[in-house]
Amino acid sequence: MESGLHFMVVLCLTSGLWTGANAENKTASDDWSKLCPPGWTESDQKCYIFHYSEKDWADAERFCTSIGGNLASLQTTEEYESIREVIQQVTGTDTNIWVGGYDATKDGVWLWSDGSKFDFTGWGKVEPNGRAKENCMEINFNGQDYVNDTICSLKKSFFCSKPL
Repeated sequence: MESGLHFMVVLCLTSGLWTGANAENKTASDDWSKLCPPGWTESDQKCYIFHYSEKDWADAERFCTSIGGNLASLQTTEEYESIREVIQQVTGTDTNIWVGGYDATKDGVWLWSDGSKFDFTGWGKVEPNGRAKENCMEINFNGQDYVNDTICSLKKSFFCSKPL
């Protein structure tokens, strides 16, 4: 019996169900399944995680998919600004990263890798320009508040997201 109780305590601690005696009181109606996994941050009904390791766009998307998400889509200006803020906090700079926009299927027809509707309008001046097979979306181009299309084979850090 004692080993069973020990197992339950360890299970609760490792799964995030028990965060300590001073944890916020939760009611039976709270939906525990909607919490983000450890290491992920919740914002606007999504979980986010930044990966500083550099990968090309396709490998970054594969990695995000392997952990249950996709490269982040930018559905609102607030979401875009939140992602930029996290990057600044984590790296200390406006590190250039991959997000989930791409037009590799048909040039000029932009899609989000998570399948959500693409209605993003916050591109940098004269972007996307589609120059030299620039089919993938990056933010913080040249360390600035600038969204750009670029060559997908470049290696960059990236931001994954998944819905709650």
